[in-house]
Amino acid sequence: MIKYFFVGWFSAILFWSFSIAWLFDAVNYYGAGNFLSGFITILLVCYISIYFGIFTMAVKYFQNSKYRILVLPSIFFLLEWLKSWVISGFPWLNLGALNEYLWGALPIVGAAGTSFIIILVITLFTEKNNIVVTRSFGLLLCILMVFGPGYNQKSGKEQLSISVIQPLYSDIYEIITMTNDAEADLVIWPEAVAFYDKKILDLLENKNVIGGFFREQDQKIYTSAINLETQHFYDKRNLVPFGEFQPFGELLSSFNDFFNIPNSQLDRAPRYQKKADWSALVCWELVFNDTFTNRVKGTNYIIHMSNDSWYGDGMAEQHLKHARMRAVESNKWVVRSTVDGISQIISPRPEESSEKLNEKSKGSLTHTITLNNKDTFYVKHGDIPLLIVSFIFLALGVINRRYEN
Repeated sequence: MIKYFFVGWFSAILFWSFSIAWLFDAVNYYGAGNFLSGFITILLVCYISIYFGIFTMAVKYFQNSKYRILVLPSIFFLLEWLKSWVISGFPWLNLGALNEYLWGALPIVGAAGTSFIIILVITLFTEKNNIVVTRSFGLLLCILMVFGPGYNQKSGKEQLSISVIQPLYSDIYEIITMTNDAEADLVIWPEAVAFYDKKILDLLENKNVIGGFFREQDQKIYTSAINLETQHFYDKRNLVPFGEFQPFGELLSSFNDFFNIPNSQLDRAPRYQKKADWSALVCWELVFNDTFTNRVKGTNYIIHMSNDSWYGDGMAEQHLKHARMRAVESNKWVVRSTVDGISQIISPRPEESSEKLNEKSKGSLTHTITLNNKDTFYVKHGDIPLLIVSFIFLALGVINRRYEN
């Protein structure tokens, strides 16, 4: 069994080494040096590769089980779910998010459920018994992923003109100047451009802003998305480990001292927050399924603000893909504003999306979006239905395997 674990583990190491090489730049940004940055990156890659190693071991363990077809997709789904929670979580580039041509089922089961379907299709096409039935069902699932409702969603009717600012640097005065020059009356700013101050609104010329700020309350500091006109805010819940908080408390307090990492003790927001007609996700909150579905439920459109500049090359494009995925999952527009790219106003129907502001470019975008407060099945129910199903199938598989032995 160990041999099969290492086959999967080494395969995953190859995948993650290329996919998240930007981790090296993120660590090295604070001056850790090439050797230590490389060591930490390798350590993280080795850790997240463990999950696929466990899966390949499970493939061997259940290879002769009569429940194999259902057990293996369930295990894969549960492992991706675990990866999104353990040590604050890393739900990045899950299988169902990788290929935009397989997003047809996103409004029903989300990217996590699409991972389940992909593994289910593979097990169906490799099944040696009842070939006609298994192949036919596998083909139907392929049709669902390629031509499903994710590619045929209707838009809302009410429209809103909106602008996005990409300033290159968090210079509040330059951002205000760009805002006053923007075409739309509602302008979206990137993540954490300044500490929140009500007086900023006085510097704007008949503009309203939803922007990213640091916010202090009850001696706690949050990273927040704030509407300057209404003062409604969403506080960031999923903080970046080490960069924004210490996942191991004081145990590794010297880590941030060594790297001179600022904002390492930001406070985590509660799961449930007061809602407005808009929703906001700050930085990599976007990739956490539970935060996403809870935050956007019942809202008209989604704002995603981020600062990807310290992650190096490659990460911004992946972050943008996750934003596009969320638009399809929710059937709501995602308005993405970043400090130095990639910014875009994203429709659930790709042909309606705005042009992009690419990395290392300065400018603004203005686009008209449609509002939609109706929720897809996935936004309403999240991963819970498949979690229940997967635990049941896994339990059946384990019980049957022991009975066979």
